[in-house]
Amino acid sequence: MADIPKTGLTPKSLDNMVFGAGVLYKNFSYGEHYKQSFDKSPQEGKEYYIISGGPSGGTAYTKFGGESFSPSENYYEKYNGYGGDLIGATQGGTKVSIVPEYTDIDVDGILVKMEGLTRKIGEKGTMEAQVLDVLGDNIRLALNGTLSYSTTDSAGGSQSTVCTTKSGIDSGDYITNLALVAPLISTGKYVKVIFKRALCT
Repeated sequence: MADIPKTGLTPKSLDNMVFGAGVLYKNFSYGEHYKQSFDKSPQEGKEYYIISGGPSGGTAYTKFGGESFSPSENYYEKYNGYGGDLIGATQGGTKVSIVPEYTDIDVDGILVKMEGLTRKIGEKGTMEAQVLDVLGDNIRLALNGTLSYSTTDSAGGSQSTVCTTKSGIDSGDYITNLALVAPLISTGKYVKVIFKRALCT
């Protein structure tokens, strides 16, 4: 008689395990995106970009044409594939939960749950993460607020980001294509969980 397996591990298990930290994105899609470059100096044949925008960080990329990098600037490379706007570094992992909701139809004379009398009426999906990046837009999403910028000196050279809460929920308060992307342990592939529209609570 064959022995009963003592573990569910199979030769393919390592190809199906998630390993390492997942990455949170908003506006996740397939197309043209930018990723931060870790080159120390411009490399021949590569194009680099810098972000231009408000003090909280924008999403407008300007082509860099200099001969050397500034230590105080971040540089980016353009690519085609999956990507989006990084939400920020996380701590303690990210938890995804998708819970279906059911109701049972009561029928006289049926004393136990019976196949066919249970109906799905909805589901609730959540992503839980502790985001470490204290960015204006992250605070705006967490507080359901609006952002504004105030000049703090007479020369106009310094600005503060101000987040003000509001009572209503607007279309812009929802995150489009909120995604968690996590690598599999040995195949180089990724698991992607995408919520098409999500509200930060």
